Amino acid sequence: MNKLTAAERTQIFWIATGLAVAVSLVQGAITTLVEICESEGLWTIRFSLGRREHLWWTGIALALIASLGCMVLSFLAGNNSDSLGIILLASASSLAVFRYAWPAWRNRHYCSNRWAAWTGPSRTGIDAALVPLIEGNDPWPILSRDVPVMKQHPVDIRIRLFKSRLILDDPTDILKAKKRIIASRMSEQQPVDEKKSPKIVQRGPGDRTGLYEPVYEKQSASLLWGAYIGFSPRVSRGILAVPSRLLKSSPLTASGHDGQSVCLAHGILGRNKGLAPKTFILGLDSKKLEENSVQWPRPSKVLRSYFREEMVAAYGALQKNYVDAATELALLLADSDHVLVADWLAARMEHQDLALNNQAARLGASGDDLQLLYQLSYAAMLVSLSAHRKGRKYRPEMKLFIAYWTKYRGGAESLPAWTASNEMTGRIRQEECDLGGTDLDALIDAVLYEIKV
Repeated sequence: MNKLTAAERTQIFWIATGLAVAVSLVQGAITTLVEICESEGLWTIRFSLGRREHLWWTGIALALIASLGCMVLSFLAGNNSDSLGIILLASASSLAVFRYAWPAWRNRHYCSNRWAAWTGPSRTGIDAALVPLIEGNDPWPILSRDVPVMKQHPVDIRIRLFKSRLILDDPTDILKAKKRIIASRMSEQQPVDEKKSPKIVQRGPGDRTGLYEPVYEKQSASLLWGAYIGFSPRVSRGILAVPSRLLKSSPLTASGHDGQSVCLAHGILGRNKGLAPKTFILGLDSKKLEENSVQWPRPSKVLRSYFREEMVAAYGALQKNYVDAATELALLLADSDHVLVADWLAARMEHQDLALNNQAARLGASGDDLQLLYQLSYAAMLVSLSAHRKGRKYRPEMKLFIAYWTKYRGGAESLPAWTASNEMTGRIRQEECDLGGTDLDALIDAVLYEIKV
């Protein structure tokens, strides 16, 4: 070390100082950006940053350690005035590692699942006047074309580093804008006949409209939209109703318990309600569901009362069944491995199966049959997560439909004819595959316990 010249010692000192200053600037910029996102409601940006939080804190920690190494080297070379800098950098490095980088690495799977839970496909209602605009097998690229730039809600704003072909606007906003354009053109040519409503065509297997059946003329429709039909992912606007304490990287419930699973549940429930959540059918035997789920022995069940308080505060205006489903979903997520939750969300298992809905309609299912499939969708969600194993792709919707009909609608003999088709028989076989010893029928019984018809 003594062989270093004075110029070399000075150079090492300034390298260490420059690294420390650069790191402090980057850390300050990132911290400020995070605070701005949280205070201004820029949640799509915030959750996107959260997926990389462990990487930037690791980079900051490594840069501080490198700066500390240079400072120690400078001290050993004879710059005795560097002792205070060594102490300060050692403190900053240990703080960056143990206070930020380490917790960020522990939370990385949660932050990834939080993004998926909040930005997955969303189910929304489409006004009756706008439904006729959704025409063709792949209408959204055409509908979004030539639509004027619309002011985005803070939740919807994204950081776009590269040009993307994905649609940035909300489908409802696109339809409203398109309606205004058509109305203005028609007013210049001829009066618009409000009584006319084009007939809605039945959708085929390759349909990309995202519409659930039944779709009736002059009635609202239910749309499942997201990246799978060309929309850019964004956080659900339902996040505006969630307490800020649940949106941190280390969320807490009102009772002070770990709130990660509650935050994930809010993200899922903010996207999958549909048109009539008050009609959901659920008769929950929580003990039987716990004992037969893949998450058994379900250690988080002791938090049921605390999680229920959270769900009552958020969804108390809906029926008891909804609060029960929300509470059970949060408890199941708390007891599920991060990898299992990620796989379950990637398969869109939190949503009613759109392909099955459309297929049942093509096979002749009545409007009441399709409505029953929807009403059982939250029961199917709980059973699917309770029985999920990596790679499973099918929710037990037909199994639930048949079990409910058999138990509460007059027995197996009165089942609709479409349920006996080859397509539905094959679907049931798919629902029964890859269970790994899980008793699917017991789980179904657990969500159809004592239902008042």
